[in-house]
Amino acid sequence: MFVALATATVVLLAGCAGGETAGSSGAPAGDPVSGGTLRALEFSQPKGFDPVQVFSSTSMPLTYTALYGQFLIPNPETGEYDCGLCESFSTPDKGATWEVVTRKGLTFSDGTPFDAAAIKYNWDRMKDPKFGSASAGIASQIDHIEVVDNETAKLVMTVPNPGFEGLMPIYALQWIASPTALEKGQAEFNKNPIGAGPFLFDSWVPNGTLKLKKNPGYYDAPKPYLDALEIQGVADNAQRLNALISGQADTILNSEASIFAEGEAAGFKKVEYQFNGGVGLMLNNAKAPFNDVRARQALAYALDLNAMSDSITRGYPSAPKTLFTENSPLYEDIPLTTHDPEKAQKLFDELAAEGKPVNFSYTVFPGSGQLVFDALQSQLQKYKNVTVTPDQRDTSQQGVVGTTGDYQALTSSMAFVDPGSRLWGQLHGSADRTNYARFKDAETSAALDAGFTEDPKAQKEAYKIVQERLAELHPYILYTSYLNGMLTSDKVHGATVFGYTSPSAAELWLQP
Repeated sequence: MFVALATATVVLLAGCAGGETAGSSGAPAGDPVSGGTLRALEFSQPKGFDPVQVFSSTSMPLTYTALYGQFLIPNPETGEYDCGLCESFSTPDKGATWEVVTRKGLTFSDGTPFDAAAIKYNWDRMKDPKFGSASAGIASQIDHIEVVDNETAKLVMTVPNPGFEGLMPIYALQWIASPTALEKGQAEFNKNPIGAGPFLFDSWVPNGTLKLKKNPGYYDAPKPYLDALEIQGVADNAQRLNALISGQADTILNSEASIFAEGEAAGFKKVEYQFNGGVGLMLNNAKAPFNDVRARQALAYALDLNAMSDSITRGYPSAPKTLFTENSPLYEDIPLTTHDPEKAQKLFDELAAEGKPVNFSYTVFPGSGQLVFDALQSQLQKYKNVTVTPDQRDTSQQGVVGTTGDYQALTSSMAFVDPGSRLWGQLHGSADRTNYARFKDAETSAALDAGFTEDPKAQKEAYKIVQERLAELHPYILYTSYLNGMLTSDKVHGATVFGYTSPSAAELWLQP
């Protein structure tokens, strides 16, 4: 284990979040150099390496991108998606079907073919309820997969989803494992996971260090540049930063503004990306009390979101005021929420008089969940006819709770790069399998459909309607902006962060 899990904290320093642009570590010191071992810390320890076991694309992106590569890669210049391990990914009929073509001759590191049959095997498995995948919702948008030929798979969707391509880099469908290796069972697979990524499994100490070595057969030679990666999952932000400062790590993944500020002040390079939308309370629109829009409105009026964000982010309030950042072409000055205690109390009283007091539970997961609950409880105790209680859950249930609808309120992300894919999947009335808030609004759905247009004026008008409806109906209450990025030492190069499942492990290199 290369990091001592110290409990010391670090001094808070002032800083600011970045804008909606791709982050990079700056111009490299010359051409990439091959060799060396990079020591990295990301957010979570793996429970295993089977793609169905990963909670989210942001918890262990370096581990999974190293083992499995990038199937689709978001392009920060075009705003579209480039193929990595695929040859093409397209729809001829506005998302009713999708054609996926793999690279001819591509193989997994065990020599078996990375082909259309492998795609079908992985994605059928992802939606199988017995595996409990957090990506089952998006996988289940595929009704069935037809293997057209060795390289071509046809996805027939349950309902047309014109934004499906953009959901791929968010969920574990991005990571394709060898069916031959998976057939040996999860326990055996976790001892030697097989993908087609830039690195191969070397060894792993549970709750310790994962060691990966360069894949000499990687399709995109001369990448990867590194000889090896040593990765450890450390959930505590301060511990990750302390490890970087003390020289026990070369790079850390980070999503907290205060840590970026402290790391920069300590002389490290920041690579940061700020998403549209943000993170906040996801309210179950299909369950009482939040199946009544007045309960959602009352909660939105009641909460001082800047104060809530302040208490959760250690003094860096960043509650998003609008759905899109100001430098987005789709930005509208439409506040997502308005803090109005009088309106909140009036609605709480109105609901109570009808026998429907706003009593709800907030699902608490380890980590910042307790901070969120404490902030909620502290603010809501000032009001009558509303109470919140904790619903303590184990980490293993993260992701699954939202999929099954077994909650009233929980923290979830509505952060996005591409609004078409992400917002359609989360808010459209037909997107049952990924609309975890169970939000149904015909006007919002129509506007999301209308957003799939090449006419910028029409697209802006469509998303203006989406923003207006969210500000009125409150399926989500966002209390903090979402950042994604890295802090690195000066010797680390090739670090770029844009959207989900980044950075790319294949691009990283070390200055001798």
